[in-house]
Amino acid sequence: MPPYTRLVMPDVLLAAAIAHARAEAPNECCGLLAGRIEGGVGLATERIPITNELASPTAYRTSPRDLFAAFRRLRALQLELLAVYHSHPHSEAVPSCRDLEENTYGETVVHLIIGFAGPAPEVRAWWLGEEDYRDAQWETQ
Repeated sequence: MPPYTRLVMPDVLLAAAIAHARAEAPNECCGLLAGRIEGGVGLATERIPITNELASPTAYRTSPRDLFAAFRRLRALQLELLAVYHSHPHSEAVPSCRDLEENTYGETVVHLIIGFAGPAPEVRAWWLGEEDYRDAQWETQ
């Protein structure tokens, strides 16, 4: 069961995640969104970019060193991990089979995918299960 029902993030965090995706193209980018859970809503306040060790246009592997530093930062700021984001530089913002297979968080975090299938980026949020996925409610403000 997800720990919250809706993800809310400032426009500036979304813009920074999209900028990160564009900067890493043609490879996938990855990163974390953190914040607090209040009244069943995940309120994101921090974005932490993570190095994609694969430097691949079709996959990502988070750098263990970056991930360790990110979790130290979250502990120091007393924040919770709310979402993982990554890009699909040449396809839609829909989870791939690989995204499902390599999901280590289950439904404890939202997976925000930034897709570039068309001229403008498409951003969608998902709860990932072991074999399937479903839309996650999210919004910016």
